[in-house]
Amino acid sequence: MSIPRAWTIAALALVACIAAGGGVVLSHHRSEVARIPTHRPAADAAGAAGWVWPDGVPGWKPGETIHGFPVSGLQPVEVAAAQLAAARAILDAERVRVVTSLRPGRHGVLAILAAPTLYETPEKTCLAALLPGSEPVVWRCPGPHQLSYRHVLVAAVLLERSAGVRVPGGSHALYLVGVARGDVDRVALVGTGNDLPTALYERGVTWGEFETAVAVTGRAPRLLVYGRRGLLVETVRLDLAPGQQRVFR
Repeated sequence: MSIPRAWTIAALALVACIAAGGGVVLSHHRSEVARIPTHRPAADAAGAAGWVWPDGVPGWKPGETIHGFPVSGLQPVEVAAAQLAAARAILDAERVRVVTSLRPGRHGVLAILAAPTLYETPEKTCLAALLPGSEPVVWRCPGPHQLSYRHVLVAAVLLERSAGVRVPGGSHALYLVGVARGDVDRVALVGTGNDLPTALYERGVTWGEFETAVAVTGRAPRLLVYGRRGLLVETVRLDLAPGQQRVFR
């Protein structure tokens, strides 16, 4: 079944809007418009304090829509395994949220999820990466050897050209989602075969999320993470063989 032209326009507008941090989006009814709300990133701080969002748990409710458009990118059933894992980790499974998502194909979704702790005052926000297929969901909370010592949480999959993706000859398709800690000002992608860095994130009016789908022709691509005053604070090597997927933290 083909996608109605109005839905295609809405999807393109939504991507542009979210990338710009909010704006007007056409819905599936041409006479309606919807404004994607802006959001605030995590606190501008290092360590555990940098994974605290001033407005509470970031993200969309699974299945949430704005004027009929599915802004979360996931159906509620697709987070069922993540909710079960959240409950086992003593997190509030009913408040699992979708920070960002990308769909590499018909075999699952790539997403960053958030959920709050239970029985803690103040509650903490924990994060998890959802990979395509039946990979176990692991929740990570601010604390030693988990989120506190990293600037970004990233999940990626590298698909072979033969997997039905339309990429230039001899290249593969990289799908990537992530979220940045509050003291991160900018994230860029290099090493895809393009001479120039690809800007993925700049601190502003979003939760700190970023995502991309690009052709990869060169050596292992890398994420460059910049902090205050343009200082490079972390390099994340996206070491993936074609067909592999992984959470980088």
